[in-house]
Amino acid sequence: MRFKFVPALAAAAAFVPFLAHAEDIDWSYLEGGYVNTDIDGFDEEVDGFTLRGSYELTDNVFVFAGYTDQGTSVSGFDIDVESYNLGLGYAWPLGKALDVYGKLGYVSSEADVQGLGSADDDGYSLAVGLRGRAVEQLELEGAVSYVDLSDSGDDTTLDLGARWYFTPQFAFGVEGSFGDDANAYGLGVRWSFGG
Repeated sequence: MRFKFVPALAAAAAFVPFLAHAEDIDWSYLEGGYVNTDIDGFDEEVDGFTLRGSYELTDNVFVFAGYTDQGTSVSGFDIDVESYNLGLGYAWPLGKALDVYGKLGYVSSEADVQGLGSADDDGYSLAVGLRGRAVEQLELEGAVSYVDLSDSGDDTTLDLGARWYFTPQFAFGVEGSFGDDANAYGLGVRWSFGG
């Protein structure tokens, strides 16, 4: 995963000089969107929706939570996968419009196969990332995330996102998460309500 981390830091460093006149980073938000996951060696489309939010407790500390519901069909059997996470984060300002952050969370996932039963798993997640405004309307984000589930093992991903704020509170975003066995892509809308 080291080879993915270096390009993420280089990409984040490239937009640092443009951040002087952008606004502060807002850690209080709600967002919803569409997500599609491409699993290696699996031909069926796995897609659904996601809901996420974060709330700033102090200037640096925030709580976060998320829920994702995705599904597919294999040989006539419907498969539904639900997952959620919640945790605590800390953001260090590197400038008026750039934060480096760390997150620690609890994650849980449940897969239900129509007529055959279900299985669930849980564990923890860690993430380190950069989030900043390249210009007043454009926010960029990059992170390295690690998830360790009790029964399903662990995974490290490179997470990249961009959001265009068409008003000071509302943004349209695109994102991608790239791991060893699966890649996920999403589109969403964010409402920022802090500050």
